[in-house]
Amino acid sequence: MSYRPIKIAASPAIVLLCALAIIFTLDVAQGLLAPIASAIVLGVVCAPLSEALEKIGLPRAVAAFLVLFLFITATVFIFVALEPTLSYAISNAPLIRFELRTIVEALQGALSGVREFQASVESALGDAAATEEGATADMPIPSVFDALAYGPSVVSGMLVFVGTFYFFLSTRRDVYRRIERIWPRLRADLLLIAEARVSRYFLAVTVVNAGFGTAVTFAMTFIGMPQPLMWGLATFLMNFLLYLGPAMVAFALLIVGVTVFDGFWSVVPMGSFVLMNLVEAQFVTPTVVGRQVSMNPLLVFLSLVFWLYLWGPLGGLVAIPIVVWLLFIAHKLHKAPVKAPGSQGAAPQAAE
Repeated sequence: MSYRPIKIAASPAIVLLCALAIIFTLDVAQGLLAPIASAIVLGVVCAPLSEALEKIGLPRAVAAFLVLFLFITATVFIFVALEPTLSYAISNAPLIRFELRTIVEALQGALSGVREFQASVESALGDAAATEEGATADMPIPSVFDALAYGPSVVSGMLVFVGTFYFFLSTRRDVYRRIERIWPRLRADLLLIAEARVSRYFLAVTVVNAGFGTAVTFAMTFIGMPQPLMWGLATFLMNFLLYLGPAMVAFALLIVGVTVFDGFWSVVPMGSFVLMNLVEAQFVTPTVVGRQVSMNPLLVFLSLVFWLYLWGPLGGLVAIPIVVWLLFIAHKLHKAPVKAPGSQGAAPQAAE
């Protein structure tokens, strides 16, 4: 099968219309495209592991299946490890709701002039006298039929993710070669180098997050927080979601701290976490991750906002790897000379 190289020449108006059409498609087809994109991103991250398994003699399909099995096993382990924390949160939900309402009422007293804020909080949390019944009336618990109706979409999304992840790992070199035939400037070796760059970035971030989670575990143990190991694991996972993840952990520590401690000690867990997060973000991450890739903070933030708006938390997870990949490809395409299809000239320098 022959491939005709693509020649891109369009006016700015056409480019803008195409960009808007792509954004609209990403939004409308979220249920299909989100698991596909996340599987490809994860496949790029796990590609070095698959390559290592191939080098020891495993067939490519077997190596891809083994990587998929390891990923599923790790995911199940994480959910099992987080189960005590989720059970604790569910069992203490009335107390957490009461403490949260106390905090909100204190804010209402400080902002007594803002009537709209007061009305929205009251409508969201209900009256003080009706905690459980009011919450039950305002937020009905989904029935079994609701869960069964929503189940097929979840299962189909998981199947799309698993299938895309496996077939991408086992056939990605063929995919890269076909992309090169269609668009000669996107050479297969360039795509492989970009893949390695994303993998190294993700590995560096994983090391930083593991150290951060370990530090949080020791800090929560010293403070006396319940489930300190779970707080460390939650920190490790949520720190992959830049900005939003640490903010969610800090808010959860504030709520649980208020329910466990009194007075000044109620804010110590959140304060210690915020302090460690500042050290990690300002010193550790730039030192470790900055050696792998350098990105403009504004570009990172805007990309994160864009993908969070489109796909929610899943978009936040794929945002940074996509930015790293696109920046590397754009940099290499800008440096590389244009090579005519079929020419046998020397390949431009591929790696920095």
